[in-house]
Amino acid sequence: MIDLKNQAKQIRYFAVPFLILSTLILLQQWRISRPDTALQTAREYLEAQFPGSKWELGKLASVGESLGKKWRLEFSSLQKDGRRIQANLLVDRWMPGRIVGKFVLLLGPPQVLEGEWNKPTLADQISSRVTRHDFFLIGILLLALQLFWLYRMHGRGRFRKTDGTILAVLGGALMLIFTVLEIHPGFMIIYPLILTFLGLAAGSTKGKANGPEKESPDFPESDPGRRFDDSP
Repeated sequence: MIDLKNQAKQIRYFAVPFLILSTLILLQQWRISRPDTALQTAREYLEAQFPGSKWELGKLASVGESLGKKWRLEFSSLQKDGRRIQANLLVDRWMPGRIVGKFVLLLGPPQVLEGEWNKPTLADQISSRVTRHDFFLIGILLLALQLFWLYRMHGRGRFRKTDGTILAVLGGALMLIFTVLEIHPGFMIIYPLILTFLGLAAGSTKGKANGPEKESPDFPESDPGRRFDDSP
């Protein structure tokens, strides 16, 4: 069992920072997995560029992977003169308030009203070189390092401040990998709880096995008679 009363250092330097970091990353994963902000961004742009037009969403899809994730949105609208207008927009999933691609076409006869594709960002350039398989291997490596460090703590039977920092950093990095790979949210909730439990338990096993540490007496052990000598 974990004795929380005697593990203030583990809680302060590992459990609390790691759980806060994991919560922030989980909220970010929730944000990029839902298209609500991207839809709002697209509608605000279309309403500002073409006031009075009513836009209908025809298609919403996720394109790209890892750091280059985008939302692809296709809208259509009917102009006052009966001509149909189409708009294809790309919204960055990591920053859903940022439109990275626009192509607006007025039909009958066809006329391009706006066409603009931003240059690839640094994340896009990195993503094109680092595949999903590479991120998976990095995640396996981070998990192996965590298990190794927990094993060291278990063998040492003592928790240090650096242990908390290392475990929190490794755990946070693995949570980021989960976000890139779009791991199921349920696992992303369970994983921080498991690592927190293991981190709190690993530093206290040796002390329990050997029993509580005995405080050294205030008198020399070589003079046992002094223990019972109450004379001044």
